[in-house]
Amino acid sequence: MLRSAIQRIPARLVYNSGTPVSLYAKQGTDIEQELVYAGVDTGAAGLGLTDKRDREMHYRIRITPDGRLTSAIAGLLYPYGNPTIGAGIFTDTDVTMSVHGQDASLDTYTSVALEMMPEMYFHPAKTLLGEATWLAIRGSGEDWSAANSLVTQANTGGTFADSGFTNAGIITQNYTLTWGSVTGFASATDFYDGLTFQPTVTFEDDVPARYGLYNKRIKTVGAMVRGIPLGQTRQNILAALQAQGSGAARGGSRAANGATLTITGADASTPLVLYGAALVEQKQAWGITALRQGEVAWVATPTLTSGVRGAYFAVVAA
Repeated sequence: MLRSAIQRIPARLVYNSGTPVSLYAKQGTDIEQELVYAGVDTGAAGLGLTDKRDREMHYRIRITPDGRLTSAIAGLLYPYGNPTIGAGIFTDTDVTMSVHGQDASLDTYTSVALEMMPEMYFHPAKTLLGEATWLAIRGSGEDWSAANSLVTQANTGGTFADSGFTNAGIITQNYTLTWGSVTGFASATDFYDGLTFQPTVTFEDDVPARYGLYNKRIKTVGAMVRGIPLGQTRQNILAALQAQGSGAARGGSRAANGATLTITGADASTPLVLYGAALVEQKQAWGITALRQGEVAWVATPTLTSGVRGAYFAVVAA
């Protein structure tokens, strides 16, 4: 047993579409590959289970990025802000993703697409990005028996160094929120523990008999922003909720009460815009340890113009 057989290998992730986009994992986290396996039990009456036949086998790749947000990284991590519902996230042209190990190893996944957009944390003592997940399936038109149909593994060729990485690229700063011109709701609001952006996307799978999972089609997209506001009175928040009084009605439209929500950094950047943001959650508490004004949450309700739906959100690099 050699000590060198126990390996701990840092790496960087490179998305290879057009100009490659490079990501390190955040300090204290790892790049992870998970096999997604599904089988079909077979056997005979009186014998019970005697075999398991392969039904699905692909990978998920997870990373919590280092915290940079360039235009290329924003485009890579948040491609579904203005989606075409029903569109596949894989095309006939495969896009590869490579893991470049510090030991020069190189694992290249044959066909990848983003499956889970990361949360964003707007806080001066937190890095900006949460965990992202990519789906890695077989190449377009490739049978299971094809060599390297899922991944190509090599012990040489990996390049761990990223010449574009700088300390200044990792963003930590103060942020404020502006919510359109909602009556009674103060602009440039501060938040007790910062803000959290939560994008979501759901899919419908294409699973032809010969290939297994072959594509995922966008079914729904959503987005929320959460935080504990400071300086807002409970009367301001109640009025903005449209929960009672003039304009409130069961069956009423949240979109009609929505307005563009913009998060602005201390460097004057606007890394997030949530369109048609409408309040849908509010908490209050009374006590020694609890803040009276608790968390509120906005949901995106995109505009409709002549039957054309607008974007849910936009993530924009500084």
